[in-house]
Amino acid sequence: MIEPSCHVRINWEHFRRNIEELLKRGHDLMPVIKADAYGHGVRKAAAVLEDMGIGWAAAGTIQEAAEVRNAGFSGNIVALLSRAPEKEDVCLACEKRLSPLIHNWEGLEAVARAVRDINAPLGIAVKAETGMGRLGFRLEEMEDVADAIAAEPRLSPIVQVSHFAVADDPAEEEYTKLQCDVFYRAADIMHRKFPDMRCSLGNTAGLVEGFTRKDDICRPGIALYGYDPMFGTAHEGACGPLLPVMEVAAPLISVHPLHKEESVGYGRTFTADSERLVGWVAIGYADGYRRNPAPGTCMCINGVRVPVIGRVAMQMTCVDLTDLAETPAPGDAVYVLGGPGNAVSAQELADWWGTIPYEVTCLLGKNRIEE
Repeated sequence: MIEPSCHVRINWEHFRRNIEELLKRGHDLMPVIKADAYGHGVRKAAAVLEDMGIGWAAAGTIQEAAEVRNAGFSGNIVALLSRAPEKEDVCLACEKRLSPLIHNWEGLEAVARAVRDINAPLGIAVKAETGMGRLGFRLEEMEDVADAIAAEPRLSPIVQVSHFAVADDPAEEEYTKLQCDVFYRAADIMHRKFPDMRCSLGNTAGLVEGFTRKDDICRPGIALYGYDPMFGTAHEGACGPLLPVMEVAAPLISVHPLHKEESVGYGRTFTADSERLVGWVAIGYADGYRRNPAPGTCMCINGVRVPVIGRVAMQMTCVDLTDLAETPAPGDAVYVLGGPGNAVSAQELADWWGTIPYEVTCLLGKNRIEE
């Protein structure tokens, strides 16, 4: 892999502090570290969880779940992104003590065949459809699901899972409560045959809003990485103080004047209306920095914000340096996310890009070089 010009730094102490803040809610947690821990690095995330004594983790694929195990995490690992598993997937799950998420009959039949063939026990997670309209068994199927699992003694459901659709929107509280009702009715059916099965319904918003039962294993996601899923609602701040985990910097590679009526970049989308000083930063859309940011998009140099101007190129972005008290030089660090002073947050970048912080960290985190 060729090292990118931009540098992504992960503050794992902040990750730890965010988990400690969420643990104050009194629930067991299953931190979601899928998609390479939202771009932050799944192996180091797994090591922190192990060091903290966390008993559950949620990864993406079976292969990513195996990476979590190989990183030293000793607790239960649920692979949330489970298709109908191939026999080799089930072998890996049995070998590494992973729990694939089973959400349809094809998957349940495939995993049952595989454990019979290899004659090995496997704990699985069962997905209930409660109103997300995505994956899972419907409430009216749960009796048959329980019977089918009970018919294969090598299988045991260790946890039932579902996913809130709008728990982060206080105006949709009634829908969230409806999802809770469906989920726990499904769990009551499963518990008749599997009384030790755990339940995991709450996401970050569900955790802080108190929707789930006290024995629910909540699955926080974006809050682990320092961002509030309730942002912009009447309940903003309900998660408590959170610390951003990722910062991204890139070097300034050119500083030069831009005269009145001159333009910058492809498409000539910015033309100077006065004498300006501009700089080019070594980050672009190939590095996950969006090509067409909204007006007002900024980066930071020496803790001071500078506007992004013109069209973002593949590996370069132009900033307006005119109003800086001190002129920076090529090689100086430009902070795209985080850093000292008036730092840009992932929430702000998300607003400028018309997206959510999840996408921001996943896009920029792909430039992370393990240290």
